[in-house]
Amino acid sequence: MSPLIATSSQQKNAVTRLALGARGSALAMWQANAVREALLETFPGLVVDFHAIRTEGDVDQTSSLMKIGGRGVFASTLQAALLDRAIDLAVHSAKDVPTIEPVGLALAAFPMREDARDAVVSRHGVGLAELPDSPVIGTSSRRRAVQVQAIRPDATVIDLRGNIDTRLRKASTTDYDAVILAAAGLLRMGWQDRIAEYLSIDEFTPSPGQGALAIETRVDPDPAFAIAHSLDCSEVSLAVRLEREFLRAMGGGCTTPVGSYAMVIGDTVHFRAMMASDDGVRLARQRREYPIGSAHDEVWDLADQMTAELAPKWPGIDLDSTSDSVRPLFRKQVLVTGAQDLVERLSAVFGAEGAGVLSMRTLDISPTSTPDALAAALEQAATGVFDWLVVTSKQTVPGLVEFGAARLDGKVKIATVGQSTARALAEAGLTADLVPTLQTGEALIAAFDTMGLAGNNLLCLLGNLASDLVVTSLNARGATAQRVESYQVQGAGDVPTQTREAVRAGRVDLMVFSSPSSVGTAARLLGADLAALSGACLAAIGPTTQGAMESLGLTAHVIADDPAPEGVVAACRRYFGLRAGLGA
Repeated sequence: MSPLIATSSQQKNAVTRLALGARGSALAMWQANAVREALLETFPGLVVDFHAIRTEGDVDQTSSLMKIGGRGVFASTLQAALLDRAIDLAVHSAKDVPTIEPVGLALAAFPMREDARDAVVSRHGVGLAELPDSPVIGTSSRRRAVQVQAIRPDATVIDLRGNIDTRLRKASTTDYDAVILAAAGLLRMGWQDRIAEYLSIDEFTPSPGQGALAIETRVDPDPAFAIAHSLDCSEVSLAVRLEREFLRAMGGGCTTPVGSYAMVIGDTVHFRAMMASDDGVRLARQRREYPIGSAHDEVWDLADQMTAELAPKWPGIDLDSTSDSVRPLFRKQVLVTGAQDLVERLSAVFGAEGAGVLSMRTLDISPTSTPDALAAALEQAATGVFDWLVVTSKQTVPGLVEFGAARLDGKVKIATVGQSTARALAEAGLTADLVPTLQTGEALIAAFDTMGLAGNNLLCLLGNLASDLVVTSLNARGATAQRVESYQVQGAGDVPTQTREAVRAGRVDLMVFSSPSSVGTAARLLGADLAALSGACLAAIGPTTQGAMESLGLTAHVIADDPAPEGVVAACRRYFGLRAGLGA
């Protein structure tokens, strides 16, 4: 670890030395040196040590990037080095950085962008249209491959791996008529004379972030964040983040060929997008202009529209059917999280859909750590001291059963958050008097607002990690709300080897987060491997869990209306079914 003196972003000028990491290829070292020189110019006296780090993509030169490129093979090792504090900042080609950031890391700056276009390098010295009949063209990118074949249907596209200098050498052999490379790399290395044609962005949309550099650090207030952020170019940053957002919206589409390019002119974002079907047969392009203020949401909507446009159409199919003929989740690899009992129930219902299921127990549920306080509060409830009993989770129900649920029947009105908790109460012999349609604390408060709670006494039974939102909101409305711990939640401690290997290999199509607590625990347990889920669909068991995901930069592609396992599966079935054109 480098000797950092500062402890906050405000003390960035006190830093004397930083460790900068990058891949060891010639192009990566050029990029790292460009950032290093910019840092030294901005902060005279700063010492920046360079660390060449060999990534998985550098080690594995045989596997096709069409299979492994979506999981961050050129970034994950650098991200792990940041988390381990072996380096203080990492310099990436922005297009290589997964759309999910491991917890604790941040993209602090997009400092510069070279020409974002793709380029043709050909031993014939001509562009795509002028190549000989039935040309052989090399590329490691499915995005490039489908766009090549849209221009030259007679072409044979073959996989081409290796650093830029290796691919240039291969372009000179008779094995290839041409290769497609990012123009930025050729320009940075001074090899522009090898470019036979710059491909128009309108007919050959680049990869999100292509041509841009990204500097990644630990999150602010790590002093390296503030130092790196001083190099950020606001227009480049906005453009690249929007391009990445378009890619992020493609949950469950890690094999889908996708391109996007944004250019900011004044207050307007000029956005180009390309998407192809997974088999590469159908290709769609869009060109849009958005006001800066709404561009984020517009780009997300555009991704949804293009996905629907490309899906094959199978009208009249009911995605809520349980018929074996409708199985959008068949052979999907699903990772489920949560407490052991919920993991088992989710595994069963996803398995019944024909999915392969991996599990990660993220929570352990145990009885309350204050049993005497719970018993005393319930004793008061059984004697009519409280007007309302508020139950926000079905994990509270075992404690009620142990006390003697029948003693509460008719003595206090009961409010719950969601139907699943109401069902658990019903199984214990208790009827919920108030169940909001939406399973959130906010919805429960809104339901209470219609009743006028001033002067009411409420007993709120909550887990040890639950927020104080319900209690403070009730008290603010003139009620007297008392919080008592009814169960304990603790984060579990490990990831099964099979599960971690599947995540690292990019084999997870869908990950289900079953509670707000599960989100933080799962992110912590996965560490740098969290980024490998960038191509997966992420599902939230409900809106509160969605909020916890968003707080960590995780986008929920699916939000279940019903948090019961069957409801979660139904929501995921609809999502993947619509992507496949079922029910269209």
